[in-house]
Amino acid sequence: MIRIISAASIILFLSYSAVAQCSGCVSDTTCTHNPAKPTICPSVLPDGYAMQSYQADLSFYLPAQFQDSATGFNVTLNELHVTGVVGMPYGLQFTSSSATDIFYPSSNPPATEHGCARFCGTPLIPGSYVITVYVTAYVTVLGMSQTSDDSFEIPLTILPNPSSNASFTTSNPAGCVPLSTGFSANYSSNGNSHYSYSWDFGNGNQSSLETPPQQIYSTPGNYIVSLETTIDTLSYSLSSVHIVNSDCDDPFDGPDYYIKIRRNNTEIFNNSGSYVSNNTSPTFTFTPIILEDSTYYINVWENDDFMGGGQAGDDECGTVSFNGHTAGSYTLVNGALTVTFTILHDILTFSDEDTIVVYPVPEIISYTAWPDDTACVSDSMTLMVSGGDAWQWYLNNSAVINAADSVYSPLVSGEYHVVVSNSFGCQISSPVMSVEIMSNPPYPTFFPSGNQLITYLTGYSYQWYLDGSPLPGETTSSISVYETGYYSLQLIATNGCTNMSADFYAVAQSIDDIYKTELSVYPNPVQNVLFIDPVPEEAAWWIFDVTGRVVQSGKLKENSIDVSGLESGVYLIRIVTSDSDGSARFVKE
Repeated sequence: MIRIISAASIILFLSYSAVAQCSGCVSDTTCTHNPAKPTICPSVLPDGYAMQSYQADLSFYLPAQFQDSATGFNVTLNELHVTGVVGMPYGLQFTSSSATDIFYPSSNPPATEHGCARFCGTPLIPGSYVITVYVTAYVTVLGMSQTSDDSFEIPLTILPNPSSNASFTTSNPAGCVPLSTGFSANYSSNGNSHYSYSWDFGNGNQSSLETPPQQIYSTPGNYIVSLETTIDTLSYSLSSVHIVNSDCDDPFDGPDYYIKIRRNNTEIFNNSGSYVSNNTSPTFTFTPIILEDSTYYINVWENDDFMGGGQAGDDECGTVSFNGHTAGSYTLVNGALTVTFTILHDILTFSDEDTIVVYPVPEIISYTAWPDDTACVSDSMTLMVSGGDAWQWYLNNSAVINAADSVYSPLVSGEYHVVVSNSFGCQISSPVMSVEIMSNPPYPTFFPSGNQLITYLTGYSYQWYLDGSPLPGETTSSISVYETGYYSLQLIATNGCTNMSADFYAVAQSIDDIYKTELSVYPNPVQNVLFIDPVPEEAAWWIFDVTGRVVQSGKLKENSIDVSGLESGVYLIRIVTSDSDGSARFVKE
C-alpha cells in the first residue's frame, strides 16, 4: 500500500465534540508547501494556561494531487476522515470547518484544498499532553483506490496558572492529588538581611525562607496559605526629650533647662540658645535626629546667669546615655536626673493569604474481566471498570479508537488498561490486565460416505450430535448413521475452544435393502428452483460441486429445492431414503 506520509497530519486538531462551541475558524490560504504535500500551519500549538480561556486556529493544506516522497507515485487525495481524537486536555474541544469531519480535497480544487479547525475551551489541569488523532485517507494511486489508516501525535503544553497577591506568587494554585506547587515572596530582599518571612502553607508546614521548598498537598481540599513579610530597613530617629526632674535649681524661680546631645564625643545637638525658662519639667521638640548604631549622650544643663545658655556659670544637671538603634520608649535615671524619650523605628509588615485547591483523583472501585480474562474468539468477554466520569481504554499502551465507555469488549489478545477521569479532569490509570483471546477450531466440515459421515479435519477432539444431543462414545472422525435425523459435529481444540457445524440431515439405511432409483430433475439447466421426480418420503438430499464438496444439504420436504444461491456450474444431487439411493446431474446457470 502507498504510504500517505502526511495526508492525515493536517487534521490533528479536528474534534468529535457534541457541542460545537469552537466554530468560526479562519483558514490561512498562504498555508502551502512546495512541492505540494499536506501541511498544517502552525506546526505546533501555542502553550496554554490552566484555568484560563484558550483559543487557537489551525490552517491546513490538502493538495488534491501530490507525489509520495517515498515511492515517487502520484497520489490523488479523494477523502480524509477523522476517526478518533484522544489525549486532549480536559476542558478543551476541537471543531473543524467540516461539519462531518470529512474533507474532499479533490472535489473542487483549489477551494477544497484548504480547511481549518479551532481549538478552544478552558483547560483545567496543567501538564504536557500528547494528542493522538486517528484518521483514514482515501486515495487513488496508479488508478487503484486505496485506504490508509494511521495515527498521529502532537504535543500540547498547558502551563500552571500562576496565582498572585501583593505578598507572594503561587506557581500552581489548583490541581489533582498529589499537587506540588511552589511559592515565592513578592517583596524581594535582594540579599538584605533586614527582610524576614513567615510562611504557613496550610498543610502543617511552615518556613522562614524567602523562596521556600516545593509543597506537596496529598489530600483533596482547600488550603489557606499565608505569608507575613517584615521589612526592617527604615531609620531610627529621636525628635523630643522630656526632663522629668533633676537637682538643678534656680534661687529666684524655676530652672531654665537646655540640653546637648552628642554621638560618642561629637556634639550633634545644642539648644542652649533657646533654653526653657522657669520650667521644672520641660519637653524639648526638634527636627528628628537620625540615629546610628552608636552610643548617644543627653547632657541636661540649667542656665544660671543672665547672659544666655551655654555660659561658663551654667549648672550641669546630669547625663544619660543610650544606643541609637534600640527602638522604644525610655526613662533613664542618673542620680537626681530623670529623662524620658522615645526612639522611633518603623517596621513594615505585609500579610496576605491565598487558597490552594486540591482536587481528588477518581477512585477505581472495581476493574474486572467477565467472565474471565481468557476467552475463545466465539465467546463474549467484557472488561468493566466502575468509578469516574469518563474513560479511555488502551491496548499495549495505545489508545483504542471509540473505546470511551466504562465497558469494553476486547477482540484481540494483549495488555489492556483504562484511564479513568473525573469531572475535575483528574485521572488515574488502572492496573494492566493481560487478556488472551484464543482461536477457535475451523468450521467442522464432513461428508457422507456410504452409511457414514466422515471429516478429514485432524488435530482436534470430536463430538457427534444427533438432533442437538451429544452421542455418547461418538468421539472419532467418523460416525455410522444408524438412526435418521439431524447430525452435527463439534470440534474441540487443545485450548478448550470449540466450533459446531450446522445440522446435517442423514437417513439410516439398511445395506441389504438399498436399491438404486431413477431420479429425474428439471428444469435442467436451472436458474432458481430445481424440481424432483419422483418425490420420496423422509429423504435426505445433498448437492455436490465438481470437487466432491457438499455445497447444500437438507431434508426433502417437497418436490422442489431452491438452488438460486449456487454459482454457475455443474452439480450432482443425491437423494437417499432408508431403502433407496438416487442421483442426477444438473447445470446451474
